[in-house]
Amino acid sequence: PAPNAPATAVNQAPTPPAAAAPAAPAIRTGAVVQPGAHCAKPDYPSASRRMEEEGSVTVKFLIGVDGRVLQAEIEKTSGFTRLDEAARNALSKCQFRPGTVDGKPEQSWASITYKWRLE
Repeated sequence: PAPNAPATAVNQAPTPPAAAAPAAPAIRTGAVVQPGAHCAKPDYPSASRRMEEEGSVTVKFLIGVDGRVLQAEIEKTSGFTRLDEAARNALSKCQFRPGTVDGKPEQSWASITYKWRLE
């Protein structure tokens, strides 16, 4: 019988794992005013009307998964506290359809600008 030949070690690079397919980007939608919901422009504060205050205020607000405003902040002031607060407070009366990620409701931020002009 022939003697056993010594085993020869073969260096092989490990096989890299298969690259994962890139994940599809999440489909996001923003919050919108609920169709048929009342979300009218707030009443002009009477003191502001008397003092002829005008301006634009931008309000940034957080909408919960139930469509209600959870938090509202003045992002850009009109220059008049009464007008800013009237706009901010009016959002509590609005109902929104929440933003979604892949079809599931998610808290999301939105903003709205009210323009206060005397006519």
